[in-house]
Formats: sequence, C-alpha cells, structure tokens
Amino acid sequence: MLGAWYAATMLTGLPIVLAGAPEPPVLLATGFEQGLEGWSTQGEAEFAASDDQPHSGARCARIAVAKGVTPAYQQLTHPIADVLPGDQLRAEAWVRAQGVSTAPGAYMALQFVDAGGQRLAIAHSATGANNGKAGWERLQAEGTAPDGTVSARLDLILHDNATAWFDDVRVVRLARLEPWPDLGTAVRHITVHSEDPISPRFGGVGFHAFDHIFTFTPEQRDNIVRKRWREMNPSFVRLNDSPDWGRAMMDHVAETMLWMKSTGTEIYLTTWDPPRVATDAERAAYAKHMVDYMEYLVRGKGLTNIRTYCMTNELTLGSWGSLAQDLPTFRAYHQALYDELKARGLDIQLLATDASPFEYWSTLEWAAAHMDDITGIYGGHHYINDRPLQDLRFYPWFESKVKWGVDLARSKGKDFILGEFGCKQDGRTLDGKRADRCVYFETPEEPLVGIQLAEAVIAAINAGVYAMGNWTYMDFPDDYRPDYLNKWGTFRWSGDDFSTRAHYYAYGLLTKFLRGPSTILRTEVDDPHVRVAAIEHHGAGTRTIAIVNRYGGDVPVSIAMGDAANGHTFRKYVYDPEHVPQNRFGDLQRPETTVTVRRGTLDDQIGRGTLTVYTTAYDDEPPAAVTGLRIETHTDGSTWAAWDENPAPDLCYYRIFRGDEQIGSTVACRFRVAAGDTADGLRIVAVDQSGNPGV
Repeated sequence: MLGAWYAATMLTGLPIVLAGAPEPPVLLATGFEQGLEGWSTQGEAEFAASDDQPHSGARCARIAVAKGVTPAYQQLTHPIADVLPGDQLRAEAWVRAQGVSTAPGAYMALQFVDAGGQRLAIAHSATGANNGKAGWERLQAEGTAPDGTVSARLDLILHDNATAWFDDVRVVRLARLEPWPDLGTAVRHITVHSEDPISPRFGGVGFHAFDHIFTFTPEQRDNIVRKRWREMNPSFVRLNDSPDWGRAMMDHVAETMLWMKSTGTEIYLTTWDPPRVATDAERAAYAKHMVDYMEYLVRGKGLTNIRTYCMTNELTLGSWGSLAQDLPTFRAYHQALYDELKARGLDIQLLATDASPFEYWSTLEWAAAHMDDITGIYGGHHYINDRPLQDLRFYPWFESKVKWGVDLARSKGKDFILGEFGCKQDGRTLDGKRADRCVYFETPEEPLVGIQLAEAVIAAINAGVYAMGNWTYMDFPDDYRPDYLNKWGTFRWSGDDFSTRAHYYAYGLLTKFLRGPSTILRTEVDDPHVRVAAIEHHGAGTRTIAIVNRYGGDVPVSIAMGDAANGHTFRKYVYDPEHVPQNRFGDLQRPETTVTVRRGTLDDQIGRGTLTVYTTAYDDEPPAAVTGLRIETHTDGSTWAAWDENPAPDLCYYRIFRGDEQIGSTVACRFRVAAGDTADGLRIVAVDQSGNPGV
C-alpha cells in the first residue's frame, strides 16, 4: 500500500504534512557546496561548481556547451542507492538557463537500472526551451522502479549550445511496496456507503470526440457514428473548436452538438491553435470573436449543453505546452474571455489549465493562486506511458495523482475534469507518418487496454472528479494529414473499415452506465486487488457499481448496500479480455445475468482479470414492434427498407435482420438493402436504451 506521506503529498510543490505522517527517506540531497563530488560527467561540455548566483547557499552546478559543439545530452549524473523494484521516487532540482533556443533544453531525468547498468525505465521532468529562461525554476520527475531494478541515477541535462545552472537537488523515496494479502478463495467484502458520498456532482464518463468536424455519408453517420454514440450514451464530451470556423462550418458542427444534446451529453469546448496576440486590445478583440462563436452556438442553435470552455488545448500557443512557461499570458486570454462572457450573460465556465501530463499539473497551483476569480473549474490530462497494462500498482498511483488535482480544485470550492486520458502513446514514424496512437492497438495486448482504462475510470471516480474524457471516441480518417495518423478510437476509421476495437466493449459499459448527473458513493473493499466505484443516478434512485478484479483467480464478492436495497435486482455486465464480445455492428454485450440484493447484500462471483458492471439503471419493458415496414427504390436505383419511427421514449436504435441473420444497426428509420429484397424477407427490431429488443 502507499505510505501515508505519499498519500498526502501533492504532485508538485511542497508536500502537505499530515500530523503523524513520517517524512520520506532522502536518498540524495546536495546544493553543490562540496563541488561536484559524487557526480560523473557525460559529453563534451564545461562542467563546474559555480558561485554565479546560486539558488541557495554559495554554489551551484554549471554545464556549458560551447558553440560549435554538437549537442548530445551533455549531463551530470549521480547514482542513487537503496532502490528496490516497486519503489516510488521523486527527484527535484532547480534550474536556470541562458542561450537555450531549442527543446528539450535544460532538464532532469530519473533512470532505473539493472545489475548490468542497463536502463530499465526513465522519468523526465518537463522539458522545453523555456526551462529556467526567466530565472530559477523548479524541475520535478517521479517514477517507479520496475522489476529487475538494483539502483537508480539522476541526470542533470543540457541539450543545446547554451549554459545551464542546477542547484538544490533532492531525491526522496515516496513509497516502498508492502505485500498485499492473498485472500485466496475467501469472500471479498465490499461496502457502499450511501451516507458518505465522495461527491454529489458527477457528470459522467465520456470522450474527447473529433467526429463533429468530419464529413460522413448519411449511412456512415446513421449506422456507425451516431448509432454507436447512442449505444455508448456518454453524458460528457470534450470537443475541439477553431477560431477559423466560418458560419458554414459552425452550422456543420452544431448539428453534431445538437445530436449530443439529444443524448443528454454535456460539452466542454476547447480551442485548437489559437493565434498569439500581443496586447490587451488585441486579446479583447479575439475574445469577442470567440464569444461570438459561442453565443451563436448557445443562443442561435440552442446548444445550452456547452458548459465549459478553455482557450487552448494543453497550454498550446504556437507550440505545444508553451504557455506552461508563460502562465500570465494564459491568464490574460482568460480574463478577456471572462469579461466578454460575463458581458453577454453566457453561462459558460472557464477551465484552467488543461495541462498534460501530470508533470505539468504544477500549472494548476499557479492558476489557483493567480486566476481563481475567473476560473469556474480546473482540469488536466494524462497518458499512462510509464505503467504497463499488467501493473497491479497502477490503480492506487493513478487515484493519488488525480486526487491531488481534485483536492486542489476543492480547496477553491471548484470541481475537476480529467479532460483527456489514455493508455501508452506511440509516437513512431511509420511509412512517413507519425503514428499518434495507443501502442497496444493491433497487438495481442489490445484487450487489456479495456481493463487499464476501467481502472483509470474507477480511480478517477474515487478521487472525486466531475467528469472525464478518454481520447478518443473514434479514429481520425487516414487522410486527415499526409504526415500524421491519429488512431485512438474505440472503433477504427480506415477507408471503409469501421470495426470496433476490444476496449469498445469495456469502456462502452462505463460510458453507458456511469452517467451523470449522479452522486459518487464512497466504497470500501478488503482486498486491494479489487477496485470498486459506485454512483447513484440523480432523479432515478438507480445505482451502478463497477469492479475490476486484478486478483489471480475468480473471487466471490459480497457487496453490502443496506436493507433499503433489499429486493433490488441488478443486471450484471462483464468484459473479459480473454473473451472479447465482438459485434460487427457495435452492439454492446447483453447482461450475463441478474443478481438480487438479499439481507442488504449483493452476493456473486467475478472472474479473474475482468470488468464487471452491476446496474439498476434499466427497465424490463421492451419497445413495441416496428410498424410500417416497406421497400423503397430511390432515383439512383438503390433499394431501401423504411419503417415508421418507434414510439419508445428511450429508443436507442434498430437492428435489421434478413431471416435470422442480422445485417445491420441504425438510428435512422431506413436502411439500404440488396436489390430484390422484400418486406417479407426483412425484420426490423427496435432496441431501447436498456438494451431490450422488441419483437
């Protein structure tokens, strides 16, 4: 388990010291008062202990790479002893730099090595040409020693023809793994505490979606994009906008946003590639331009589901993340936007800071201290690059990280959005295109992505987030850019291939049933291998419980919910990565069974390595039979089955059968069929939001 000190430690900045919490063991601490003793050097550079304006004390370290010397990650390196597999370390140093013009500039790296001195893993501080440019700036890096680790080392690095000074280096061990109990076949006891909610405001599990900017054929839109959206039914989405949209493009994206409004989906909007402007007057003009957009969407199109806005994605202005070193400019943009929104009476809150990854969440501290008066909600992103899919300690680590952001926001009376998250990023260039994708896709490990995402969702819910968005709902098309592929979707888009990926059937259960508005209920479990989150849906009194079992075998569970739950029957849905329930039309899996609460508990058994979702958010009443089935021939010679709209108030979509074979699914009341098909050879079945098929 994580130590008390780490559980109480902020991601960046100084630790919060709890009464009775032990101080973390210090593995390295130096201000270079004794020179470079203990440090080794690498690369062609001048390495020295310097008395030139140290951060503290009398000395600091200096690395100078002369003009004409090839930058080659010149560095000072110090070994770190007493490191075991599973140890969590955090390194801190201060840096200032002069003459740096290109990334990665001056930064720090924490490496874990094996008995042969080979690197097993590395964790970087933030990098960039602006590190230390304005004076002393704190760097931090945090990592976990993988299996095989015997030691670690800290690198202070300069990769440019420039000079960098480093000072006040400190490495601490945040946690050392304690063995978890092996409960074998014993019952795992889970308690859902209705009387002690984690948060009364939960907006749901959702996506970042890009499909609103793309163009589809009517069949692709109705049979794939919108059918699967309604099937997965997310109550939260993060969308991108652009300052270059004209009225025609705004009308195009508004149609998708209105579709999302019809599915009860709240929108968080953020701008891609905003222009850099220099003066307050120019920012005011730009803010007016952007709020003109928002007012048109909200008042002109009725998009009252647009609730949140951020001026840029991941602090990007000109280059990715550049505003992390220029937060006053970020604030200046938001001040202009805030003033314009307030003047128009538009109820859209501004989000700060949308930073990614965790190493950039230090910007949230700055925002909380300097722009809370114009900030309605806080948020950030992270991709799980340093935690393999089978990492049993990923869940508590991720929960502690997100909880830091949530606690910071709550200290200001605000909520927190995890705007983007995903598993490990690729980044290779393949056939001349940069592959922005999950590295596990199209590999035997792909089914496990659904389990790690489910753990991330459960961790974020238990941390108390308001909402979260997985990147991304569907792939970008192959021709989005000639040098770039973005392939993160729950389903593919490559030519005519829209097939679902494995995690569609895990994450889809979470978006469908962990919806907002709802209350996050506190849960308690006696086995750390079992991860549980529970919510109660507002207005309906229904509940959903999600469980990931990381124990090495099937386990019995007893979920205590109190006598008030007696007689409530939960549907049980399962995602098993060893038996992915693929459906070529993207229909989600049916419930495996139902389980009824007796004597205040739900007693069942969950499978090894699975995601199990229990829910009472359903009804048993199937839709009425589809009427008015007919065959139509269009002027282009195509043949269509058409039918009357089903009156079910919670209609989800229609399944189309030819005999006993399903040939499609759609949200429309028509479907292209083969020439010669007759109404007698076809059958249309309405499916409601509970997944009940009609006759």
